[in-house]
Amino acid sequence: MEYNAETQVILDSLYKQKKELADKLNEIDKVIKRIKYGNINLGLSKGKPQQADTTNHAESHEQQAFPIKADLKIQVIKVFDILGVACKLSDVREKYHEITGTYVNFRETLRNLNRHDILKLIQPKNNIRGLYWVKAEWLDENNNLKEQHKFDGFDLIYTDEMIEFK
Repeated sequence: MEYNAETQVILDSLYKQKKELADKLNEIDKVIKRIKYGNINLGLSKGKPQQADTTNHAESHEQQAFPIKADLKIQVIKVFDILGVACKLSDVREKYHEITGTYVNFRETLRNLNRHDILKLIQPKNNIRGLYWVKAEWLDENNNLKEQHKFDGFDLIYTDEMIEFK
């Protein structure tokens, strides 16, 4: 479609503004990601030297150590390390979303890790479905879940005799 010279100048100007705004938006997204993953120091301490807060430092260290560009399987294993206890698929999804800001379907990834004996599924005996996932290294030599990897109330729901790890 042909435009007269004045209309074309206006359109060119609007396209240029659109491109500039898109570039600014991309820069803002980059800064947001850097802040989110702890890769930027904002200097919000108002003249005081920044004091090391152990909980924030540990949390930011975990997120910095999170392998953002790694394979999804590696990321899932890191999420389990961060959680540290038996958890449901939804717990893994929520923690991953909290760290990365994206939603991912982990069902097949967890199944694949299960086939390779990296993850195990806690399944009540005589039941077809399991509910909780654990890392295989969290099991002791008797194939029981170690105490430090049990969530609060685990012993109220399950006993070692009534569950198996598949």
